[in-house]
Formats: sequence, structure tokens, C-alpha cells
Amino acid sequence: MLWPTLCIDNFFRNVDAVIEFANKVKYTKTKGQYPGERSDYLHKIAPDFFHTTTQKIVASLYPDVAFSPALSWNAEQYFQKINTREHKLPGFIHQDVPKEFTCIVYLTDEEKAGTSLYTKIKEPTEDDKDSHHKIKGYTDLKYRDDSYFKKALKKNRNSFKKVFQYTACKNRLVLFDSSQYHGVDHFGSKDPERLTLITFFNSLYRTNGQPLKFHVNECTRL
Repeated sequence: MLWPTLCIDNFFRNVDAVIEFANKVKYTKTKGQYPGERSDYLHKIAPDFFHTTTQKIVASLYPDVAFSPALSWNAEQYFQKINTREHKLPGFIHQDVPKEFTCIVYLTDEEKAGTSLYTKIKEPTEDDKDSHHKIKGYTDLKYRDDSYFKKALKKNRNSFKKVFQYTACKNRLVLFDSSQYHGVDHFGSKDPERLTLITFFNSLYRTNGQPLKFHVNECTRL
């Protein structure tokens, strides 16, 4: 892994305005790759918001050049809503590859509905049937009580050991390498919805062609 694990509180200066905006955009139901609903790409529907927030995230890694033309990046950003009354089971543990790093800003204050990081204790053995049950469970509420869905979920989670957990404090940003295994242990119960801003960075590079130094490499090489 190349990217560090970060946690930044009070990420937005006016988080309530962001939440108000998030509640006005249109959401599309999942096709089974993830739970809940997501907005359209924010670089399409709110380009100024997208640029400002991704620049703030980049500044957490490279503060000296984030606000100059020296760096450029490619990212995908969405709001995501998950109905906490419908999703009572934990989420599947997964990676976000081939993305570079993943950022989540929690927009509801539900500490238990954070994000946990994991390491493998044995090779995950998800097959086509497991993927089918996962997708069906994420698209069909009734199927989440099916024994096949629960078996696939248990099989997935038994392959990993938790190494770290972020609590989901409102306006907290978390950042981690997209190859890091992660998942949600509890989607929450206090709020009817778990609202987050999710950003996947596909690439980050210097515009002058010089190589970009990576935090983990620079640390572990010594």
C-alpha cells in the first residue's frame, strides 16, 4: 500500500449546508455492488463543490502544492444514503481497487456506523454464487434474511481480522489506501439514514512530469 491512513475532524466549515445540499440531489438505487443509493457524479452536477472538496482532500496529503497547478488528479465523488432500518446486518468486507485511495466524510452522527479496516487471516474464497447472493441481498430487502445471503456474508467476514475502526462522527473525513480491506460493522440505528460523501481518487500526479513521492514508501524505506 502507498497511501497513509488519515482522520480529519471538522472537514467542512459549514457541514449543515453540505447536508442540506445532499438532501436535495437525486439518488439512484444500487445495482448490488454496494448497499443503499448514490447520487450522480458530483463533478457533473456540482463541479465547483467537487473541485473544492477534492482540493481540500489533496491538501491533507500535499499541503504545499495542492492549491497550485503543480498537482492534478482524477477522482469520482458521490453522496451515498443507506437506510439504517433496512440494513441491520454488517457489510461485506472489500477493497476499492483499482482506485488509489478512498475518502469518506460522515454526514450523520452515528458513531457505530463508521468504517473498519481489516487484514486477511485467510484467502477470501468468494465465488460466483457468493457474489450473486451479495448482489441480490443489496438489491432485494427481503433476500437479506435468506440463509444463502447470511452464509455468504459470514464466509466473507470470517476471512478477515479487524485492525482499526473509525467512529462515524459528523463532519469527520477518513482516508485510506483503496487496496486496504474495509467494511461497515453496523449501519446505525439512531438516524433513519447513513449519509456520507464518498470520493475515490483514480490518480494523482505532478503536472511537470516529476515523480510523486508516496508517504508510506518514504517512511518504510528508512
